[in-house]
Amino acid sequence: MALPLQHECDPDDPATTFLWAFLALPGPAQGPMLVPVQILEQWSERLWRLGFRHHPDLQELEYQPPAPTGGHWLASPGQWVPRGTAVAPEVGTPDISELTIAQRTQIIAQLRESGELAHLVDARLLEPDQASVGTAHTTTPLGADGDGGAR
Repeated sequence: MALPLQHECDPDDPATTFLWAFLALPGPAQGPMLVPVQILEQWSERLWRLGFRHHPDLQELEYQPPAPTGGHWLASPGQWVPRGTAVAPEVGTPDISELTIAQRTQIIAQLRESGELAHLVDARLLEPDQASVGTAHTTTPLGADGDGGAR
């Protein structure tokens, strides 16, 4: 099911006419709909500010759905913005091969600072590889004693 956008809702159908107004309501973001009185008051104010006075020209806000790359629509509620606000252009992923070494270094520093690279091991922090003297395991040729296993 897609998000019910204003231009897609039938204004003559009571079951669908206001569906678009209930997207990304004030209150717990991405949480269950546990609605205390304070939140209901915010919803009431939102409906008033959306122009629900049977005068669409008084509508002050409009809904902008999440960008296609913003994740799943159920987890990315979009946002309400002042009416007439331009939709932000979608930001694409930069082509790393076209960046300078300095730009790549800045990206790596930002990823480290944000914790995005915390799961990786920095090779500079590892002990150098060193050989150690020990005893080697000996094996017998396959079939010599019947099992060919290590001793």
